[in-house]
Amino acid sequence: MAIKLSQLDNSLDRLAKKIAKEPKDWVLFATNEAHGIFLDRVFNEGKTTSGRSFGRYITKAWKKKRREKGRQTVYKDLQMTGDFRKAIKQVKKTDGRMTIEFVGDDVLLKIADGQEKQIGRGPIFEFSKAEMKEVIDKTVKEIRKDILKMFKESFK
Repeated sequence: MAIKLSQLDNSLDRLAKKIAKEPKDWVLFATNEAHGIFLDRVFNEGKTTSGRSFGRYITKAWKKKRREKGRQTVYKDLQMTGDFRKAIKQVKKTDGRMTIEFVGDDVLLKIADGQEKQIGRGPIFEFSKAEMKEVIDKTVKEIRKDILKMFKESFK
């Protein structure tokens, strides 16, 4: 693609206007990715930050209680009622930052702490370096895709 220098000002102006007109919230994109990765590891894979399994349910009484509620009893999944999973939310801060945190009942925060201690296989409710890298890589890829699209549209 060739562009005359006389057209460069107009193309750059179009690009600047396009970026201003169609801002994408890449912080929100990154937080959505992080939230999904986190929930998947904790509630679907049943693994700690280091990738270790939560293990199995041991007590007969707890297994019985889970069975009565229609829950599986083979491995720990931290999903007896679903309230625990629902309490982990994305929160937008006043300074534009986003966080992932327990929202609502303080009892759930105590349960989280108790589960980490009971399971005893390291942190659960933290991000690993690999997870952070995955979020960064996906976000950078999304930013590049969006900017390339805007660039191509502006320099037609």
